[in-house]
Amino acid sequence: MKKLYTKILKKGIAIGALKEETKILVVAGGTNDATTLLQLGFKDVLITNLAPHANIVDYAPYRWEKADLNQLDFSDDSFDFVIVSAALHHLYSPHRGLGEMLRVAKNGIIVIESCDNFFSRIARKIGFVPDYEVDALLVDGKGGVENSNIPNFIYRWTRDEVIKTTNCFLPYTTNSFYFFHHYEFPIARLKRSKNLLIQFSVPILSIIIQLCKFLLPRQANEFGFLILKGKQLKPWLHGKIEKPELNLEYIRKRYYTRL
Repeated sequence: MKKLYTKILKKGIAIGALKEETKILVVAGGTNDATTLLQLGFKDVLITNLAPHANIVDYAPYRWEKADLNQLDFSDDSFDFVIVSAALHHLYSPHRGLGEMLRVAKNGIIVIESCDNFFSRIARKIGFVPDYEVDALLVDGKGGVENSNIPNFIYRWTRDEVIKTTNCFLPYTTNSFYFFHHYEFPIARLKRSKNLLIQFSVPILSIIIQLCKFLLPRQANEFGFLILKGKQLKPWLHGKIEKPELNLEYIRKRYYTRL
């Protein structure tokens, strides 16, 4: 997912949402996050996880802390940006994790996950990709739901779900969305399978995916999105964005009301 990760960060830089001095929180993070952010010159980064990823806690020059994405121990708007890569699907509620990211982020968030599209549904139907991430536990018996030994369901997102979920958590502003799609052939996952049909199909599938990159870009298996939190209140609200109130003047002009 590193190519997609870098692409999204570069887009954030290009539109002025991200700068070298941007204060960034990485949730459920690890080495891939650290190396990618460092290569692009980001200086103020805190990497967190429920448990040390691969027993690594030294990400110098970045800091590491333990943190639970279900309930982050940070106040609202503590960081400029919050980032997660391939981890929301390990939660009992990916939507709750997304909401926590939006709460803690002042300006926006970046998420990289799997995409729910026509190709992914077909691939799951015929058994080429799993619905449950059993193979995540093959090394040490952990890495399932909430980092347990229970394989997690792989929640795959659509663009509409991202927008609806965000607007539920941020109903008082008009937010901006940038979507990204990337094909990454899951050769390591396929090779772990003992299914001979899957093993023999790998070369053919790799050729098909190369064609799909150009013909059907939105059917890619990797999906990322950058969300920028709106800075203006909806017209039916007024006051400070941190504590909005109902705009009675707006309501009285448009509705019969006793307010």
